[in-house]
Amino acid sequence: MIRARGHFSSGPRGRLIEPSTWLWLSFGLLVVLAAPWILTAAGTAEVTTRDPVTGFETQTYVWVGPLMLVLGALGYPLLLVIGLFFRGPAVRLNAERIQLRGKSKVFARWDEVDRIVLWRRRVRRFGLIPGWEPQVGVIPNSARTKGFQQAASGRRWDASDLRPNGVPEWLPGGVQKRSVRLSYRCGPELAAGIAHFAPDILVVDERDPGQATPVEPR
Repeated sequence: MIRARGHFSSGPRGRLIEPSTWLWLSFGLLVVLAAPWILTAAGTAEVTTRDPVTGFETQTYVWVGPLMLVLGALGYPLLLVIGLFFRGPAVRLNAERIQLRGKSKVFARWDEVDRIVLWRRRVRRFGLIPGWEPQVGVIPNSARTKGFQQAASGRRWDASDLRPNGVPEWLPGGVQKRSVRLSYRCGPELAAGIAHFAPDILVVDERDPGQATPVEPR
């Protein structure tokens, strides 16, 4: 999600849902669907329960135990749903700066920015399955950036040119510290917001080696 002060904003379609999150949500849905059957099967009889601490006996319904299990099983999926629909935007823009909010929190004035890049990081889902995680990052306007770009421009890059942390070698080192997760589909919308506040700053798609394609605003 992207948010800008003024007339530019975006909806939640750029949010990314991890495979593990889908699994938890599917589990929560199964629990919801199975809950009526579980409670019906438990019956409506009354039972006597004894408090293990005080020793007091109380009367309760037999379905209370299964109901507690159902509510406990729904706890984490419910937290995921709340997080998906109520978390703040990943990118905020205004006339002075860009702000990224995620695992990294980045604040940069427009005169400190060389460009905004869409890139992808090599990851392993569940620690085993290889995949790509789309990112948006701020490349600083610095002598180090210019020196890196000059050296990188003379080399032919391949998709396998990755650092041990999964960051492409054709991007400046440390870019992951100035990046957050954002779908590449949000690129045109992000470019439109940046064009509104900082028309000299480009949004560049650098997901593939040797290709730096400016993203057109939409």
